[in-house]
Amino acid sequence: MKTRTEITVETDRWVVINRRRKTTWCSGPVEMLSTDDAAIIARVNSRTIFHWAESGIVHSTETPEGLLLICPNSLNI
Repeated sequence: MKTRTEITVETDRWVVINRRRKTTWCSGPVEMLSTDDAAIIARVNSRTIFHWAESGIVHSTETPEGLLLICPNSLNI
């Protein structure tokens, strides 16, 4: 006689965004997001965020170091 064992695995996912606050002017003073943080919030990949920034779909600015920052108000979520 064969026995069958079932194993159930439950997982939880936590997303913690820890960033240095970068405030700039974008339709008013706002804390800008990194592309990775914007992608998590908008539930898309980072490539999509870069495309949106290049197309002008989202407001963005670039730091002197070359880091692209996204205005959270322009994500329209």
